[in-house]
Amino acid sequence: MLRSLFFLCCVLLIRPLYCQGPTEAFEAKVYRAEDGSTLPYRLLLPENYEPGRAYPLVLFLHGAGERGADNDLQLVHGAKLFTDEDNRRQFPAIVVFPQCPAEDYWARIDPGEDAHWQYPLLRRAPGPLKNVIGLLAELEKDYRVNPHRRYLGGLSMGGFGTFELLARKPDYFAAAFPICGGGNVLAAPLMTDTDLWVFHGGLDDVVPPVNSRKMVEALQEAGASVRYTEYPKANHNSWDSAFAEPQLLPWLFSNHRYWPAGRYAKPVFQQVQRTTMAYAKKEGETLELDFYEPSDDAVRNRPLILYVHGGGFAGGSRDEPRYTGYCQRMAERGYAVVSMSYRLTMKGKSFSCDQPTENKIRTFQMAVEDIRSATNFLLERKDMLGIHPDQIILVGSSAGAEAVLHAAYWTDEDLLPRSPRLPDGFAYGGVVSLAGAMVDVTDITKESAIPTVLYHGTCDNLVPFDAAPHHYCDENAVGYLPLFGANAIAKRLDEVGGSYHLVASCGGRHEWNDRPLFEYVDELSEVCYKMIVTDQFHQASRIIDQGGDCGDDQYPACTEVFMGKE
Repeated sequence: MLRSLFFLCCVLLIRPLYCQGPTEAFEAKVYRAEDGSTLPYRLLLPENYEPGRAYPLVLFLHGAGERGADNDLQLVHGAKLFTDEDNRRQFPAIVVFPQCPAEDYWARIDPGEDAHWQYPLLRRAPGPLKNVIGLLAELEKDYRVNPHRRYLGGLSMGGFGTFELLARKPDYFAAAFPICGGGNVLAAPLMTDTDLWVFHGGLDDVVPPVNSRKMVEALQEAGASVRYTEYPKANHNSWDSAFAEPQLLPWLFSNHRYWPAGRYAKPVFQQVQRTTMAYAKKEGETLELDFYEPSDDAVRNRPLILYVHGGGFAGGSRDEPRYTGYCQRMAERGYAVVSMSYRLTMKGKSFSCDQPTENKIRTFQMAVEDIRSATNFLLERKDMLGIHPDQIILVGSSAGAEAVLHAAYWTDEDLLPRSPRLPDGFAYGGVVSLAGAMVDVTDITKESAIPTVLYHGTCDNLVPFDAAPHHYCDENAVGYLPLFGANAIAKRLDEVGGSYHLVASCGGRHEWNDRPLFEYVDELSEVCYKMIVTDQFHQASRIIDQGGDCGDDQYPACTEVFMGKE
């Protein structure tokens, strides 16, 4: 009997931890606007929330019946969908339920007879919706929100508000699901980059379903990606059926901003602008960069590719045709792209086995210094240039690949005291190495790992594919320097649980330092989008067989390529 009572008490104590209702799970907070007005809201953070991780954001607008100031009533409909234990585990997100004041509205509505409802889009948003927009800006500052995974939903009055907010922030949300609402059909062209799933009840006698039907028709004519579900026997409470849709959340969270329009996946911009800027002056040398961007002012906050050319730290130029062509192609896909110059400290010198090891290390350090200087220059102008500070992707070829790998994984302690410092909390969004290597693979830790893309030939005779000395120098040579190439880096990322994409060319040599810039642009673009822009975890390796072998036992066999996880 005592054991049974003890077990029951344990269950009663433990159960709330796993079966929290919306009121307990959502934290009550208040947004305070500059004009003194306030907006109560409830906030749900993911379980095991990690401050450094970027999460999707879901904003939900309630109906007229849940207005007030108690900061609780807005959770009546829809909140349970996000506190469900399985949903929280499968779709970790920052979820926000604001509460509209009593007697006020998210959107202006002029109800008429049947098909004659009007939705005037005034120059200024209604007060509560204006505060919602301010709340979104505040949340972006307080939390790390994935800019390509912002979602919106609403029912009844909130359904109207959903269409209104999409029209006022046309470049913000990836997907939206308005339920039993309606909107201004003239605003439909503003919503074409947002995926929509519209719901309504066929017997709705509060908001006639023709309001959703007309909006869906206008969206389809404008070219939007929209689906419409009408429940023939449902009245105004069609939200019950919508929330019960098993594909609602999988559909919602599968959407990423701009992906439906083809950006980052294929060339969608016909014109690219190129601007040359001086980013630093060092030792009497003016260092410049070329900034490429699509000629499309509608898209801001672009991911940025920062490209560093090869040439053994002795030659090469940022504006060689093979590099400018790559920059052009990536900009056509929607990225902002920079190709930068840096100090060629080995110009006129050997960088082989006769160059002392300490000079090689110093060469890496100085290249990282220049990459940091260029990065700070770009971050200071991020708003003017329209780049996303959390999505700066380092890409390098050969010597440039060695430079970007060390820029990505070296800390201040690995550099000279004079080296520029990056802003506190800054981290590169990802790194792409084309036939590159790094000095110490243990610099990659669980905490420092970033999405890493690796292309390398298994027979590379200059930069080792796995772990081997630089230029395969004898250990007694003054230039002996162990390096870790793509294969070793992929193994390390697998060990620490980091994202990586390894492409190993069986029999390939050092031509893989620039071959992907011509032949694998689509793959490079798609992988960067998946791993870095949308922050999807990814671990994969694949082999391209060029035939033949390396002709020397010092090179790893193709059977030794690390395949990791598919």
